[in-house]
Amino acid sequence: MTAEISFPDADVLMDEARAASGLTDYGDSGDLQTNLARFIEAAAREGRLDEAMARQLRGSIQQRLTNRLEIEAYYKAHPEIEAVEIGPVVSITGLPRTGTTALANIMSLEDQFRPLRSWEQTKCCPPPVAGEEARDPRRLAAVARAEWTVRNQPELAAMHLFDADTTEEDVELLGMSFQAQQLALPIYSYHAWWRQADLRPAFAYHRRALKLLQSRRPPDRWLLKAPAHVFKLDALMGAYPQAKVIMTHRDPAKVIPSNVSLVSEMHAQRGAVDPRELGRQNAEHWRIGMERAMASRARLGEDRFFDLNHRDFVADPFGSLRRVYDFLDLELTPATLARMQAWHAKNRSGAHGQHRYTAEQFGLTTAQLHSDFRAYIERFDVPLEA
Repeated sequence: MTAEISFPDADVLMDEARAASGLTDYGDSGDLQTNLARFIEAAAREGRLDEAMARQLRGSIQQRLTNRLEIEAYYKAHPEIEAVEIGPVVSITGLPRTGTTALANIMSLEDQFRPLRSWEQTKCCPPPVAGEEARDPRRLAAVARAEWTVRNQPELAAMHLFDADTTEEDVELLGMSFQAQQLALPIYSYHAWWRQADLRPAFAYHRRALKLLQSRRPPDRWLLKAPAHVFKLDALMGAYPQAKVIMTHRDPAKVIPSNVSLVSEMHAQRGAVDPRELGRQNAEHWRIGMERAMASRARLGEDRFFDLNHRDFVADPFGSLRRVYDFLDLELTPATLARMQAWHAKNRSGAHGQHRYTAEQFGLTTAQLHSDFRAYIERFDVPLEA
């Protein structure tokens, strides 16, 4: 087992980012320092990091802190951004591996939506400019990374779609408050804390970042995608009161082992991570997430949610998209539909290789998963596949 790694205290890391950037203001930081301290303590104790991984993680922490410092400096230089209005927000969420990425990628082709790309949330400043994004150095680097992954990590490319121009999970925006889910690290104590944490301040800063990002690149109908939103729908809706949510559904006995396999691939570089413990933790995490989602929907009102079953999306993708557009009161034009059809022909399931796994290799069984997720299956009438 990898020995525990020593990290500097949170206040030291924050001061280092200030010194390196020449900037001082983190904005309304709330519990930023406390959240960071909790994250690095869990990463050092449980993260199974060697020295190289620790340096990489420390670099990621500095990147998030610097991103936040730069956002505050940009607001000071451009106070007019405070008046920017966030338009309607659409969030795609649901259990992981239920089609959230495919749906988000195909909807990112719609000109009426503003996708949240990985490269712009990792470094928000300067905000991207309409008409100049194709040659933005941040985007070009993201394209190169995606191409490298497809060439050199075919197993990962078979599990997940990589595209620099589509909306991505808002890990880096929530990460600037150190309240991202962080499932790519086996830090189970942090995951348990995160499930209970109040993310309203983190989503308030999320909104502040979106205002900056859209200031020079409309439109303002943001398209977000994050399975983690099922845990925090109240905080999401608090930041975006007009938001509508598309929730995707699939048999948990199919998606939970698939997701554990994906996370296991991310953990592979850390040496032997107990696959049965990984399976147990992952299944428990997402069971709690769906229970939270169902409770939040009852409070928030079902009219703000659209449910899309994975089986329906696979059988009739464009009929499904038309129903989504009807829910959003938008027109699906022939030109947009043609782009979506071309994308689907190139990226349909299995086009980038086969993802192979079994539930049993992670200590999971179909019967147990169906039992654990019975309330979810019954509530959303989810067809059983296994």
